[in-house]
Amino acid sequence: MSELISSTSYMRKQIEDLRDQKKLARDVEAALAKKRAEDAAEKKQKSDARIAAKLARLSGVEAPAVKEPAPEPVKAQEDVVAEEAPVIKKAPRKAAAKKPIEQTEEE
Repeated sequence: MSELISSTSYMRKQIEDLRDQKKLARDVEAALAKKRAEDAAEKKQKSDARIAAKLARLSGVEAPAVKEPAPEPVKAQEDVVAEEAPVIKKAPRKAAAKKPIEQTEEE
């Protein structure tokens, strides 16, 4: 691919930022695809184990031992101190303008 060279620095910066964003998007898509593949493999393994257990019960043979994956240790989350939101005071409403009293002329 030929290298595009822009004459202005801000355009070069925009091009570089766009490349970085696309690279991050590709990395995220690859991670999601990997996670989906792992989930599908785990689901298939569990399904196969259930089917094998049912077939063993039907044939009267002892069910094969099911290998369950060890649960992954859960990382402790740090206590996050939420910043207090600034208190917004409502301004008092302005009083409605009073209508002038119409004076009738008496004759």
